[in-house]
Amino acid sequence: MDKVKKVLGFLKDTAKILVVLVIFGGIGVFLQFGVRGSSARSFADEYFSYYATNNYEEMFKMVEFEEDGLVDKEAFITKCGSEKIYGSMNNYKFSKPAKDGDYITYVVTYYTGKEKTQNSYTITLHKQRKKYLLFFPVWKVSIKNDYVYDYSIDVPAGTTVTMDNRDVTRYKKSTSKDGLYDNYIIDVLLKGDHTISVVQNETNEFTKTEYVSEDHQLTKVSSEDFNLMPDEKSKIYEYSTFIVKTVYEYAMDKRRDVNDMKILFANTDAAQASAESVYTSMLAAIEKEDGSALSVINIDKLTPTIKSYTYPDRVTVNVNYTYDFIATAGTSLLNGLVSNYNGSGSTDAVVVLNYIDGAWRIVKVNMNCIDYSQPAPQ
Repeated sequence: MDKVKKVLGFLKDTAKILVVLVIFGGIGVFLQFGVRGSSARSFADEYFSYYATNNYEEMFKMVEFEEDGLVDKEAFITKCGSEKIYGSMNNYKFSKPAKDGDYITYVVTYYTGKEKTQNSYTITLHKQRKKYLLFFPVWKVSIKNDYVYDYSIDVPAGTTVTMDNRDVTRYKKSTSKDGLYDNYIIDVLLKGDHTISVVQNETNEFTKTEYVSEDHQLTKVSSEDFNLMPDEKSKIYEYSTFIVKTVYEYAMDKRRDVNDMKILFANTDAAQASAESVYTSMLAAIEKEDGSALSVINIDKLTPTIKSYTYPDRVTVNVNYTYDFIATAGTSLLNGLVSNYNGSGSTDAVVVLNYIDGAWRIVKVNMNCIDYSQPAPQ
């Protein structure tokens, strides 16, 4: 019996020891995970590792963030992209924490490239009200210093404005007293690159990327800033090259007359006068009084470029074109012979268009017939 009692006593003591070990072991694990999970430095280190590897999705999960208008996840990721690290990172180190109430700030110094260029990145953490495992602090990355408030955009009145491909119509506040400008005020933005696009009548656009910060809170777009939209440029180039070829075609086609040319121009007195002028001068040039004439012209390459654009409705286009031709030499009283010869070259024409009633119309063409004079005999 004594032996049995001793064995039972030993087992009882052992059980007590095991319970104590389990309790203290659990506390140790609890403390280990609690301290690790609540460490401000560990949290900041993890956030910086995502920044260094361009993992903006994981960064977003760690920030203290409330969506508001143009401030959302997409805007945050765009902001991070504009601040990304280029080149390989060689090393980095954290500063000592700077504490301010519930906020802790670290400045991370890191080095990139072969030259080990020094850079810095600031991470500010905000202690949250809720606790981790009931006892340990919870941190979020604060981006309050990245907010820019009341960003102002002035644009020509009646234009459509987008920022980062988002319509900002609801942010329009007023129109200037002279009626020339509309003012938009964006309540809050994230600091960083933002793309502003302004469109007028679906024909003109102005787009630029601005770095928005506390020191840069205004963008003004004037009419001189506008460029033609790509589709409108294509139309203008098409009309300009078409009229250059057509002037030759109509002047050399006996079935055509000046009225056919006028149809291709705008229905204004000045435009109609230009149509008549270019047609009659071309008609006279392709058949000269000495009997020489331009028989065939082949225009094989036309290169239009915009010389000037006057917002919102006038554009001047230079059209360079290369050609080859066949011409007939004039006769003389001495020989009475007719001969053909050929040649090639390049020259320019200028076409002016106005935007009238929702379409681009040709209002003026300045062009001369090519020089098809017979080369002097060698």
